[in-house]
Amino acid sequence: MRCANARRPRCVWPFAVALPLAVACGAARPPVAEPPPPSASTESPPPPPPAAPPSLYERLGRKEGLSGLVEELMGDVLADNRIAALFDKARKEESKGRPLSARLVAQLCVVAGGDDCGYGGKSMTDAQSGMKITSAQWDAFVEDLGIALKTRSIDDATARELIDKLTQQTRADLVTKPGRP
Repeated sequence: MRCANARRPRCVWPFAVALPLAVACGAARPPVAEPPPPSASTESPPPPPPAAPPSLYERLGRKEGLSGLVEELMGDVLADNRIAALFDKARKEESKGRPLSARLVAQLCVVAGGDDCGYGGKSMTDAQSGMKITSAQWDAFVEDLGIALKTRSIDDATARELIDKLTQQTRADLVTKPGRP
């Protein structure tokens, strides 16, 4: 086959046949630009993690709540014939009662995990040495604490948590074991 116009060095018809063949056979096509990834500004940020539940200290009302609790507790303890004698000095002399209340607030604050009211008094063992606190007296104190918590409208779970922590951290240091001087 010859081109109709032999004077032209090139024929058009081979290209007319070759081009559709090349396209049909998958000749290289120009790359198609992919859409850009969504920018960070268009994506919504991940939701924040859930807030941590309030600590025992916070649920008790922090230092102010503990001060009110101790005020209520001291009234209950001083009226409780089972243990009132242990608090005679605080009952008879107001100057002894205030420091005792402040130390009790600080002790409960430490037990509850407070971060702004560290206990700076004597160790429990030293502070109560010679008092010979019995299991029955400890139980009476814990009962009075439970009453004070209920009077202050502290929920049962929070009250139980405080009493459990107080018992775990201090009972062994306070209660005189039978046969121990």
